[in-house]
Amino acid sequence: MPATDLISNLRRQFASAGPRRTLLHLFRQLRDRAFPPKPPIDPFDLRYGVDTSGLIDGRRLASGHVHDLHVHPYWATPPSLLAGALARWSESLANTPYSASDYTLIDIGCGKGRVVMLASDYPFRRVVGVELSPALAAIAQQNLVKWKQSPHLSNDLVVLHADALEVPFPATPVLVYVFNPFDAHVTQLLLDRLQTLSLTRTTPIDFIYTRPEFAELFKLYPQMRLLWEGDVPFSAEDAAADVFHGKAQGCCIYRLAASLVY
Repeated sequence: MPATDLISNLRRQFASAGPRRTLLHLFRQLRDRAFPPKPPIDPFDLRYGVDTSGLIDGRRLASGHVHDLHVHPYWATPPSLLAGALARWSESLANTPYSASDYTLIDIGCGKGRVVMLASDYPFRRVVGVELSPALAAIAQQNLVKWKQSPHLSNDLVVLHADALEVPFPATPVLVYVFNPFDAHVTQLLLDRLQTLSLTRTTPIDFIYTRPEFAELFKLYPQMRLLWEGDVPFSAEDAAADVFHGKAQGCCIYRLAASLVY
């Protein structure tokens, strides 16, 4: 806000509310900017005794990596969003020779590991979280120690502190999950990598893109087939806990046609 506008605004507040209330309002604004209030603990964390809550600005996630400038804020995937997206993806397997048990799910930008934990209750071959921030990766790894104390359909779970553009992909079918963790530049680099990988494979690479801010980039790849697009509704619990007061989230599901064997 320009200085002249700020002074005019303060004068109006002084005239209408008085100096004490105006100074109190100004103090609260400065305090909230310097120390933004923390979102409440998510019901998922309260239920399972883990730490996946919080809204963390990308600037606070600096790791010293060249891609730090492209990182989006951290906010965990609502459980009902993942469940809805996986239900739609599972439907796409109906006319293929594959099932979820053939796939490794790779969560790119896994943050504190909520998707890795939730995905363990599906019969995936393996679940891998990839996180650039060492602080978030360490929290995710601690969460997995607690999570693995209970049995799940998939017990082969791991979180890697790694760059999504360098982490190895298995030769088996892969389902890539992203919750819009970075900007258009790195999104396109990731798509370039997946396109290159698909040309050397005989197994599918599928892609679940939630909060698809850069979905237009996918149209640049002729072999990238859109399987489903729409909004996934949140459960009442997830809607109440959402820091953005959302009731649904957009989702796109893709399959790289170059990798198909059916």
